[in-house]
Amino acid sequence: MTCLLVCFPGAPRPCEEAIRKEVLLDAALGRRVAELCASASEPPSLNTVFRTLASEDILDLPPGGGLYCKATVIAEAYSQFCQASRQRCVKGQKGAEEPTGALSVSALHLEA
Repeated sequence: MTCLLVCFPGAPRPCEEAIRKEVLLDAALGRRVAELCASASEPPSLNTVFRTLASEDILDLPPGGGLYCKATVIAEAYSQFCQASRQRCVKGQKGAEEPTGALSVSALHLEA
């Protein structure tokens, strides 16, 4: 498959304010995913996390696609949380430290 991108000098540039809002939204979604996973007694499924987020009123979602446009951001945050959780449990089993069950939101190193 080939993709050809043609850029014209007079084309509009991305708005800095929109880029900043996008970064803040991604960070907020990542933190919310971590909160949902950390607050559960056992890790929820990705579908459960997505449905929970869909039921919440989240500001600055992209028009026309809403939360579905952010599915990859949500999936990445969920994957990072699950990976960090597994690593923590493995360390606890090796005797380095005890597993604590839920991780804090800061375990994902998400920026605001």
